[in-house]
Amino acid sequence: MTGILHVLLWVLFFGSSIVMSALVLLQQGSGGGLAEAFGGTGAETFGVRAGGAIKATFGAATVFLVSAILLHSTWNA
Repeated sequence: MTGILHVLLWVLFFGSSIVMSALVLLQQGSGGGLAEAFGGTGAETFGVRAGGAIKATFGAATVFLVSAILLHSTWNA
């Protein structure tokens, strides 16, 4: 059973990393960089008006982090 779980977690881990990388590369650049992300027009990125690509990237990052944590916690189990 743990063998199937590890294979599934590895598939989720690598799949979400590929999806997340593609989504980051497909996003339109705002031109402001990190400096404006916390104060200028870049603040919309984290606000209510976040687009679908940003929400999908957040979802892929969440799957990536959760699968990484689960892989680590079940590594020697």
